[in-house]
This record gives sequence, structure tokens and C-alpha cells, in this order.
Amino acid sequence: MPWIKPMKQSAMKEMQTKNQSPDPAPLFNRLLANDPELYDAFLPLQEAIKGTSLSEELRETVITFVSMKNGCEYCTKSHKELLENLIGREDTLQWLENYEESDMEEEWKAVLNYADKLIAKPVKVTKEDVQRLKDFGYDEKAIVQLNQTIAYTSYTNQLSMGLGL
Repeated sequence: MPWIKPMKQSAMKEMQTKNQSPDPAPLFNRLLANDPELYDAFLPLQEAIKGTSLSEELRETVITFVSMKNGCEYCTKSHKELLENLIGREDTLQWLENYEESDMEEEWKAVLNYADKLIAKPVKVTKEDVQRLKDFGYDEKAIVQLNQTIAYTSYTNQLSMGLGL
């Protein structure tokens, strides 16, 4: 249970006429909606991350990996379930934890290596890490989208954990 009261679904329905909030609103969104102005500012970024050119499978892999590395159990659990449905694996957390030695595609390993460095110690990300992504066909836009997805996930992990999810 979260440490603050989430907004009621009925109140969320009233807000939905003003913004893009999902119906029914997930618990995470209902917590953030306690400050309607910040919530309204948050929603476009949430939608933009969902709308990147990253495949849904890769995006969920990155989100699950980042959430797991950040220790956000709530986000890891919900995104792990989505990821398992998308890729048909049941051992996703072990697969992600051991990605370097796994049967994962080399492209995805490069993505997770970049994510791992960015969330653990951003100053460890190198030009060579970005070049490796470029070698797999990532252009500047795709690299920015990947970077934003990783940073956004860390941000939402902190929001979730800081509110008791």
C-alpha cells in the first residue's frame, strides 16, 4: 500500500476530461494526480516515451531492466509481466540480470550495457558505448529516445518508491 492516499477513480474521471489520463487510472497515476498541475505536465512525457520508435519489446526490456536495477519492485513486477507476454519468456528477470552471458541479441546487450552504465554511474558512459549503438543502426534520434526512456524510467522508479509503491 502506498504511503499517501491515491486520488479516487471518480475524481480521476473528472480530470480525464482535461488531460490524457488512462481510464481506469493505474495506482501510480492516481498518486501523481494529487497535484493536478504536475500530473498534467507529466502525462505528455509518459505518452512520448510510449510513442518512441523503439519496438515495444525493446522498450519493455529496457523499462524492466532499469526498474530491476533501481530496486523498484512495483515497476519491475508490472513491466516484467508485460515483457513476458511480449517475448514469451518466463525467466525474464534472470535473463536480464545475466544479459551479458545470455542468448539475448547482441544489439539488445549493447542497449542494456548503455542502460546499466547510465543508471549505475552516468559518468561511466563513454563515446564508445554510443558508437556501439550506432554500429547497430541507432541514429541520433533513436539514441536520444533510448536515453530518455532510461532516464524517464529511473525518474518514475524514484516517484514510485518515494510514495511507497
